[in-house]
Amino acid sequence: MTPRLGVMAFLGAINLVLGAKLAMLALGGGTAGVPRAAWEAALPQSIAKLAERPPLDAYAEITARPVFSRSRQPFLPPPPPPPRPVAAPAVLPPMVPADPGLQVGGVVIQAGRSKAYLQSKGGPSGGSWVSEDESYQGWQVKMIDPSGVRIEQAGRSIELKLYPRD
Repeated sequence: MTPRLGVMAFLGAINLVLGAKLAMLALGGGTAGVPRAAWEAALPQSIAKLAERPPLDAYAEITARPVFSRSRQPFLPPPPPPPRPVAAPAVLPPMVPADPGLQVGGVVIQAGRSKAYLQSKGGPSGGSWVSEDESYQGWQVKMIDPSGVRIEQAGRSIELKLYPRD
């Protein structure tokens, strides 16, 4: 006999003993010395007594409010918040004129450096040589190329051509 066959025979015997014990308990042949507990449900003796109770609608006032609430009053939502005051519109930056009144007098690009001569249109003939990222009369020079200059102020960009088309 192999060990595996011996273990299976042992487990089968235990199952037979436990099955016989369950069958004796189910058929009422339990041990003689153990008394059975008696229990009876506390049910009403007749259905007629149920008719004497008030209907559920009589308890509507109680069931409408939470039992453990401090005031036992119906829930009232909080009042809506007052309307927010209308904020004044943000102050916008001053408008940039359409024509800055500037013109390009000349452009020099040499050895990777670029400069432009900017001057006022209606003012005296004096102007100034500026490089990229320099400022002239409140305008920032952003780009200089052979055809002209791009200037910027308050987020607005304007192209000034060296030889404007008229």
